[in-house]
Amino acid sequence: MKYLGSNQTNNKKIPETPPKPVEKKIVKEKPNIKKDLTTEKPKKKKKNILKFRTGRVSLTGKMFFLDNLSTMLKAGLALTPALETLAKETKNKYLKKVILHLKNRVENGQLLSVSMKEYTDVFSEMIIATVEVGENTGLLADALGNLASILKGQKKLRSKVISAMMYPVIVLIALVTVSIFLAMFVFPQLVSIFEGEGIELPFVLKAVQKSISIMENYGGFVLIGAFVLLIIIWLTLKLPKPKLVLHKLLLKIPFIGNLIKELSLTRFAGNLNALLVSGLSIVKSFEIVAKTLNNLHYRKTTKEISVELAKGMSLAKTMSKRPSLFPSLTVQLCQIGESTGTLDDILKKIASYYEERVDNVLSNLSSIIEPVLLILVGLAVGLIAISVIGPMYELTLSFAE
Repeated sequence: MKYLGSNQTNNKKIPETPPKPVEKKIVKEKPNIKKDLTTEKPKKKKKNILKFRTGRVSLTGKMFFLDNLSTMLKAGLALTPALETLAKETKNKYLKKVILHLKNRVENGQLLSVSMKEYTDVFSEMIIATVEVGENTGLLADALGNLASILKGQKKLRSKVISAMMYPVIVLIALVTVSIFLAMFVFPQLVSIFEGEGIELPFVLKAVQKSISIMENYGGFVLIGAFVLLIIIWLTLKLPKPKLVLHKLLLKIPFIGNLIKELSLTRFAGNLNALLVSGLSIVKSFEIVAKTLNNLHYRKTTKEISVELAKGMSLAKTMSKRPSLFPSLTVQLCQIGESTGTLDDILKKIASYYEERVDNVLSNLSSIIEPVLLILVGLAVGLIAISVIGPMYELTLSFAE
């Protein structure tokens, strides 16, 4: 209370009224929807480091990476500077980005095998598993060297197959090209001459004339039908079951089936040896090897063997149940390897054995195919000659008369 005035006796107590609190009015601002729609910028998406997966790394590029990385690690260079050096040396832009990304991951403390799992289009499951085992055992350089050796062997076989098939393919293309040229430009001229002189056409020229007539009248439909048929066949063979049936049939074709079988056994034994040497279990090794085989029948069978091995069955016993895929010699050698504890060495010898067989077959392939092609070319030339020489002789006689 406050007392007003100087005379305290007459002073009256006047209570002081406390000031009223000022109420603050909160004015809610209405959002300007129009402004928000026009001025608000969309949030920028974070760039994905893996967005550049548009390239392709060849078998040679993978060999370059594995072989040189192994060499540098054996020379005593640390993993990070080794990857940095490889990135500078490689010419493949995609592989360069992959290596730099691996280097960054390793610098941040991530294992190389874990980093590789982000690039399954470059590093197969076999490469990743072998690198992982090499990291765990401290033998990463040796593991990388073994992988490089396997890829070198695969490239060598691929080159031999391509070079062996090059000659017959070129001859067949030349034969087809000459036949089309004769049918389109030479035979029609001969047919018009022979018909003008009233000479009966031989069977070959009649067939060519009929084919040309069909193509002129219904050529568009024929081409569209052939194209659709090829697409249907291609899409059908993309399905797992039809593709598996085709791969089974290929193994039954004489000569070609044996070649495919020996190529599959070479890769099977070589890859299995590399995985076992790296320290991986036999069951896991079979699971990975199955994915490296090109023939689907061998791939499916290898997966089945891995399941049987996981149940405790011996390798020799599981292989002996499939004699059409695993010859008795291979089964016996694997049995010896299991009993003596030298399965990895036995598999290496099996891979070398079948690789030599494939080399011999491919080396002799040209000598086998060449006479067959010469016979085919001779028959084609003889058929054309007989078809043309007979009517030409009659035409010459008519001019002489």
